[in-house]
Amino acid sequence: MITYRDAMALDLPVLVSMEKILFADSPWSMGQFKEEFKGVPRTHFFTVAVDGNNQIIGYAAVMVPAPGVEADVLTVGVLPEYRKAGIGTAFMEALENWASDKESNAMMLEVGVDNASAIALYESLGYSKISVRQNYYGTGLDALVMRKDL
Repeated sequence: MITYRDAMALDLPVLVSMEKILFADSPWSMGQFKEEFKGVPRTHFFTVAVDGNNQIIGYAAVMVPAPGVEADVLTVGVLPEYRKAGIGTAFMEALENWASDKESNAMMLEVGVDNASAIALYESLGYSKISVRQNYYGTGLDALVMRKDL
C-alpha cells in the first residue's frame, strides 16, 4: 500500500541518494536539498510517497515565492519499479492543492524533452508546452517548460 506524507529533514539523505538514481545527469546535492527545504512550510512544500514497509519510493516539491504568483514545481521523482501506479498524479494533485492554498495562480515546471511518460502525465493534467530551455539539465539536455493555470 502506498501512502503519502510531508517530507521531514531526516528524509533528506534518502532523497539525495534517490536523486542520484532518478536524475543522474543533474542530481541535486545535499546542500541544494537543504537550501530548498529551508522554505518549508512558508514558501516550499515537500512530500514523499512510502511503500508498505515505510520506505520512501518517490518525492515531489513545489515553491510559491509569494501569493498571486506562479508556483514552480521543483522536482517530481518516483523509483522506476513504482511508476505507472498513479504516484505522479497524486504528487501533482498535492502540489497543486498546496500552491492553490498559498494563492498561486498557475504552476510552472521543467521536464526533460526526452521524458515522454512525464510529458504525457503533465499534459493529461492540463499542462501546456510553452517553450524549450536549451541545455537546462546539462550540455545537450534540454527541458520543456510547461504551465497550467490554477
